[in-house]
Amino acid sequence: MFSRISKLFMVCIMLIVVCLVNQVEAGTWTQKADMPTGRTIAGSAVVDGKIYIIGGAPVPYGQTAVVEEYDPATDTWTRRADMPTERQGVVAAAVDGIIYAIGGWKGSINNRNVEAYDPITDTWVKKADMPNSRTGTAVAVVDGIIYIIGGYDDNDIMVSLVEAYDPATGIWTRKADMPTARYRFDACVIDGRVYVSGGATTWGEGTGNWTGVSNVEVYNPTTDTWTQVSSMLRTWHSHTASAIDGRMYIIGGLDHENLKQWKEGKITEDEMAETFRVIYVYDPATDTWTTSADRLPTPRSCLTAVVVDGKIYAIGGMQDDATPKLRTVEEFTPGPPDSVSSVAPGGKLLETWGRIREAQ
Repeated sequence: MFSRISKLFMVCIMLIVVCLVNQVEAGTWTQKADMPTGRTIAGSAVVDGKIYIIGGAPVPYGQTAVVEEYDPATDTWTRRADMPTERQGVVAAAVDGIIYAIGGWKGSINNRNVEAYDPITDTWVKKADMPNSRTGTAVAVVDGIIYIIGGYDDNDIMVSLVEAYDPATGIWTRKADMPTARYRFDACVIDGRVYVSGGATTWGEGTGNWTGVSNVEVYNPTTDTWTQVSSMLRTWHSHTASAIDGRMYIIGGLDHENLKQWKEGKITEDEMAETFRVIYVYDPATDTWTTSADRLPTPRSCLTAVVVDGKIYAIGGMQDDATPKLRTVEEFTPGPPDSVSSVAPGGKLLETWGRIREAQ
């Protein structure tokens, strides 16, 4: 009798432990206070644990100079001094407590402007212009140097241009071109290297669609060289890329092929939306892609994202041109490295990267 009860007790303990492990393995999404100004393709940066959202498009083809500060500790927003030059598609980067807003688009003109914001004094100062005007770039900071990568130039051409800005000297330096010219992509830094992912390479005249790419290229600032690693699991653009614990998380964005299939009635609207909720995770140590066990609560593209204390904040964006730009703020705490999904976006078992590549 005692033996049977003991075994039953042990089984119960094991079940409790398994449940606790499962709870720990899964990441969590938490809804936060809405951003006061809904917008897309805005710049974002973090200083002293506070998030600054800069510029962007509050309406289609519009632009704003609005700057809003979010404090994750209190879940509150505060209006700050407007950026001197209103623009959408601007990128922002923080170095030594100062935020640099670079490039972007206003009306029909791409921008070269560099404007620096000091959160302590709540003031802006003009800095040396970027050598080449462009919008839709990616930005990364390594060892205090700001790298502006790719984008869309004054000739309506996707570019592979890379220019580095040193805030200490105010000098811009041309660097090795990115192998793939692209627009509406993102970048993050892992172990001193810049990882750029996805993006759009051409505009489909008459279709209103961008042609996306899946390739991932890595820039080494020390050697000024580029290398290619395993491509994403699908073509993707207008997403965010964030680095936590040595891994890259792709959140938000879209694939126009899925939109096309929905318009043609090949997939349902729910199936299309589910695809856009998938979180893709890249591990440089193994050069492999997986999907997270979690899903983005609000599917959207053209959002911005930052990392504070090991958490990713997905902010703003859009679901389509007809609806208002989003004010939504969602906080993601990733699970441990093994918390990946065993199910692919379509509900099928997850295929390996090699098998997916063979099918393309």
